[in-house]
Amino acid sequence: MNALADKSYLALKPQVDASTPIIPAIHFPLVAENIRITANIEADRRMKGLSWKSDDVVKGARTIEGDFTVFGDPAVLGHILNMIQEKGSSTGSAGDGYTHPYTPGEGKHYTLEIPRGGYAERYFGVRGDTLELSFDDSKLMAKLAIKATGVFRSASLAIALTGAGMTSAKFDTTYEVNPTKGLCVGDTIIIGATEIVLTSVDDDGITVGFASISVTASVADPVFLKAQTPSFGTQLEPFYLPNVKVGFGADETAATTAAGTEATATALNEVSIEIKNNLLTAAQTGKRTSGALFNQTLEAQIKLKRMFDTPQEYRDWLEGIGKAITIIMSGKPIKSDLTTRELVTLKFYKTKKIDNQEPLSVGGYVICEQVIESLYDASTSKSLEISLVNRSAGTVY
Repeated sequence: MNALADKSYLALKPQVDASTPIIPAIHFPLVAENIRITANIEADRRMKGLSWKSDDVVKGARTIEGDFTVFGDPAVLGHILNMIQEKGSSTGSAGDGYTHPYTPGEGKHYTLEIPRGGYAERYFGVRGDTLELSFDDSKLMAKLAIKATGVFRSASLAIALTGAGMTSAKFDTTYEVNPTKGLCVGDTIIIGATEIVLTSVDDDGITVGFASISVTASVADPVFLKAQTPSFGTQLEPFYLPNVKVGFGADETAATTAAGTEATATALNEVSIEIKNNLLTAAQTGKRTSGALFNQTLEAQIKLKRMFDTPQEYRDWLEGIGKAITIIMSGKPIKSDLTTRELVTLKFYKTKKIDNQEPLSVGGYVICEQVIESLYDASTSKSLEISLVNRSAGTVY
């Protein structure tokens, strides 16, 4: 069966804890996805009297990582930030909009689902590793690199199903220690041409239960997870580059004030932000995949392009002169009197340039291309704060 990529979607939902998958019932359109399941299968190179390389393969630890890209709209950004930053308490109301604060820390674990045609891959124990916010043709794009502790894509039967009155199935454990992990009550699996709704997923990690049904299948027949029918709801517009204001200042207060108006904000040609958790994958008994994901040293960088004005930028770079930076992205009005808008505010309390180039090209203007490191500000004990104002109550995060 051929599978058209455009028929895919992103389904997600935060888990109640790090290890329990959940049916991801919140749907968003995808722009691109490249999540890889690396089985680390290699030739068995033990010496056993052969002149050929090997007569079999052996399996190693499995890794699940990659990235996906979505439009940076106010709804999906709440979840993207929730996966990579620590969320505080939400405030606000439906009429005025909800404000969600995020700070560096442990993001929540998510279950994600991405279809391949009529079948779905379900990743669980997912956390954000690196978030890149950038603009493509003025539209904000959010590219999130993730790591996961498990995935259900397919399984195979360990015991044949013999016709009418079937109420359970056991999955083969040749490769997966707990092959049912990732499935949930209410999921629809496909065995042959038969769709089966699960009523139980046993703790043994091998057995699933369902209402009595007639299904015939042999040992080793494949089992798939059926893709959901997505419900996207109202599609929100992404944040746009023309509605972005950037302020520089001696401290966060000055930078935020500068970003508050067009008159005091700094005009930029391009801006992108990269936030990294540098996740560590920890092995765990009973799992071929990682058992847990932990933040290592946190970091963030800002990349800017702006028209060359004076050699001041070069001097600031060489002399290590630091500044606070506030970036404010405005979206659609939430309140009818226009006093409340969709909003993303990123506050970098202390930054210094680590690269400042001014390349020349025939017929072009001189552009400052800058890479700015986000630093820890000892005077405020802060580095980065993010605030999102949207129409989603904090209960969805």
